[in-house]
Amino acid sequence: MKSSRIASLMVLLVLATGVAAAQQSIPQLKAAAETAGRAATAAPRDYAANWMAAKAWRSYGDEAVSQKVADWKAIAKAAGKEGMKYGEIATELNPSGIEGWYYYGLSVGTYADGVSIVTAITQGLKGKTQKGFEMAYATNKRFDNGGPILALGRFWQVLPGIAGRDVKKAEQLFTEYIALFGSSPEANSDAWLFRGELYKEQGRTAEARADLQRAVSMGSKDAAEMMKDLK
Repeated sequence: MKSSRIASLMVLLVLATGVAAAQQSIPQLKAAAETAGRAATAAPRDYAANWMAAKAWRSYGDEAVSQKVADWKAIAKAAGKEGMKYGEIATELNPSGIEGWYYYGLSVGTYADGVSIVTAITQGLKGKTQKGFEMAYATNKRFDNGGPILALGRFWQVLPGIAGRDVKKAEQLFTEYIALFGSSPEANSDAWLFRGELYKEQGRTAEARADLQRAVSMGSKDAAEMMKDLK
């Protein structure tokens, strides 16, 4: 138990800095992920150490994708795989814990950024990802500033049609997020970006423009890029 507590404290010192991933450099995020991974490996029965390692690896991979750094696909694949590994251990240690399921699912998303969503699905990752996000949503959809709502919505949005894509569910979830968090100073611009992307795809131009403009006003470069060819 002593080593388990020490491992958890090590990870907390690395991750609980209050600094967002976007404000850290890629080398810093990589170092934090490696440290968190070592702590989790040293305490294989520690739930907190393992979900925190999953979170750290996912943050590193996700930021590499966001910044499109050199070899970002390879980084996303490797970091996502590490995040999945520790997230899966966490879900086995505590099947009712929201963190393990949530960060496992996010890690699958990062892994898919590196290998493609189709590859991830053919590797059998869809079912557990859906289960993880649905469990996180049902347990506490307000966790991580409404992260489970956005994650589940994005899940239904990016699935290929043959795998069960459901844009109605996606739109409902993005709208729910905006209703709950839209007036918060910490609201995630991705809610408007993702919903605007759906509206654009459906030819709902005025609604798409309104959502994308809102995301742009919140600093979303992806929304600004998407608006360039919005007719």
